[in-house]
Amino acid sequence: MKKKGFVSIAILASLLSGCATNVIDTFNTERSYDGLYLRGVFSWWEADEKYKLVEVSDEVYSTSIELIADGQPYDFKFADASWTPGMNCGFANESDRIIVVGDSVSSNCNTTDENFQFTPKETGVFEFTIDFSGFGAPKVSIINLTP
Repeated sequence: MKKKGFVSIAILASLLSGCATNVIDTFNTERSYDGLYLRGVFSWWEADEKYKLVEVSDEVYSTSIELIADGQPYDFKFADASWTPGMNCGFANESDRIIVVGDSVSSNCNTTDENFQFTPKETGVFEFTIDFSGFGAPKVSIINLTP
């Protein structure tokens, strides 16, 4: 009876150590976000070079765009040219869908249809930023660059 218990524990420990190694390897993979674009209704969802993200600091990327305040929301997300899984960043939770200037919301880069929405209160140039530098989900924010 004691031998069976010891063997079961040894097998379980072996399986768990194998799983832990796989999890650690997954988190250690370096990912480059240099090929991301701001994609949305304003670009017909295309990967347009004028909306390509630029790294502004370590793992923080942004681009600027002029938007017209007509009362309609702009749907958008961050994605690479091929909509690659893991590089297709929309909202993480329903509460993160709508972004207002100055706020920061969580993003999930394994999304398909989870588009952010932004309705500018005034026409101007806005900077869209996605920050991968922190621990956990990337953070998305918008600031108004118009004086």
